[in-house]
Amino acid sequence: MDRCLLEPMARALSAFDVFTPSSFPEHTYVPRDEEALEKKLRFALGTKGQIVSVSGPSKSGKTVLVERVVGKENLIPIVGAGIRDPEHVWTRILDWMDTPTQTSSSLAIGSEVTATAGAKAEAGVLVAKAEVSGELSAALTGSANRTRTTGRRGLQQVVDEIANSDFVVLIDDFHYMDRSIQIEAAKQLKEAARLGVKIVTAAVPYRADDVVRANPELRGRVSAVDVDYWRREDLARIGQSGFNALNAAVGGKIIEKFASESAGSPQLMQAICLFACSVLAVQVRCETKTDFAVDGPTLKQIYASTTSVTDFRSLVQMLVAGPKTRGTERKMYQFSDSTEGDVYRCILKSVAAEPLRLSFDYDDILRRVREVCVGDPPVGSSIVGSCNHMSRIAQEQMPPQRVIDWDEDKSVLDIPDPYLLFYLRWSGALLD
Repeated sequence: MDRCLLEPMARALSAFDVFTPSSFPEHTYVPRDEEALEKKLRFALGTKGQIVSVSGPSKSGKTVLVERVVGKENLIPIVGAGIRDPEHVWTRILDWMDTPTQTSSSLAIGSEVTATAGAKAEAGVLVAKAEVSGELSAALTGSANRTRTTGRRGLQQVVDEIANSDFVVLIDDFHYMDRSIQIEAAKQLKEAARLGVKIVTAAVPYRADDVVRANPELRGRVSAVDVDYWRREDLARIGQSGFNALNAAVGGKIIEKFASESAGSPQLMQAICLFACSVLAVQVRCETKTDFAVDGPTLKQIYASTTSVTDFRSLVQMLVAGPKTRGTERKMYQFSDSTEGDVYRCILKSVAAEPLRLSFDYDDILRRVREVCVGDPPVGSSIVGSCNHMSRIAQEQMPPQRVIDWDEDKSVLDIPDPYLLFYLRWSGALLD
């Protein structure tokens, strides 16, 4: 183990360099060639006048895919949350480019010179940024001069600066904007795309067409690239390449277990592997190939540690409690793990049970509920009503994320966020 601990003066490849749940995975990127996602995205970006819609489940690697294809230096990321006015979209883009909020121009002896400040000149975004940092670009001479101050020009300035360039604007979570804002923003996005600005929107599948619904004229002008949950073998490649980079031998079956628990999310797989490094004391690349045995208790310790980044504590407490009742005591059920609880805890325990699933039809839920109960389980009508209540609680507490969804028409319970499933399984919240 000592060969893999961090030495004070050393700068070896670290576990934090290799496993990166929240940033681009330089050492553990998996292209998923079978789905040709990179090829599809490049083609869509190359189509003039098109807005590209990248949709996929939560934590499925949408942003990483775009960054891989576009390059970090060319990606202008904008988040839909907090945008209360369509102009804020262009303001945030101009902020990213360090564009001055005002530009002063002085006219003297028939010549006009400009003063600007705060430039990202190295990116080559704005012509006026080239060699200035708050001082006049030329000295004024003569006593007669006139100063003119102009502000930013929003959409038109963005078009002037980055149209027909390699820069790509990524609007993540477009659906977080209010509906009224979406409508006007979609009109402006259409115009920007027509004028040569490359735009990508990223959203979860059930909100993937928000930009089209906000402006039906965009139909036929939006190219869809759909990212699905990851296959276990692709997730396992993250662990295999990462531990190999660290010269750490972790059994293939253990990596497969990590992949299974990730429930289709590469970000969760990255997090599990990173916390495995913490528990196994793999801080930096081992000097020589080192074997690490992971037994049952160690595996549980790794999973329990990982729940610190999948914290749904408040929501789960509210789901377990269910809606308020008026003086009526809920029926309690006995569970196979020697605990007890009402129908809400029963459903959540059935969701967290083996085998791992993110979607459950009515028959699935009934069967899983029977399996977690000792004695009589809740009846079907109680289960349906409780699933409906839990879906409403989740929507009230986390409205944009939709972490639990009950489809009354299809009688299907979905857990779209793998982080919630992982938290239910390993946090101990259902044992209290």
